[in-house]
Amino acid sequence: MKVSSFINLKKKYKANAFRWHVVELYRLGLISEAQILAELKISRNSLRVWNRAYQRYRLRRYYPEPNYSRLKFPKLLMKKKTDEIALLKQQLADTQKLLQQEKLKREALETVIQIAEQELKIPIRKKSGPKQ
Repeated sequence: MKVSSFINLKKKYKANAFRWHVVELYRLGLISEAQILAELKISRNSLRVWNRAYQRYRLRRYYPEPNYSRLKFPKLLMKKKTDEIALLKQQLADTQKLLQQEKLKREALETVIQIAEQELKIPIRKKSGPKQ
């Protein structure tokens, strides 16, 4: 089959029906790409764009666009975020409580060392700086 029958339709090549018909012939292998480009005098890029658009159009019935208004994803995401925030707040409170306990423990040890140094008159803490 020749594309020459389409040359008189070239004035209407912007019409989708013409494009789809050319792409279908190309996809079926009835006409080579070189023949289409030469006889219709269109660019290779145009043919590829038409081919991509045709592919998307053909796949649209199998993959309809989802209706996000009916989906419950936003509610699930909000619940997930609030649960995550509550968990992080709990972890922060636990960490602060642990930090407070460690500060008290350090202060108690410092006090014990001071009392031991005063009563036993032995230097327990290591002196800072180089040895003399």
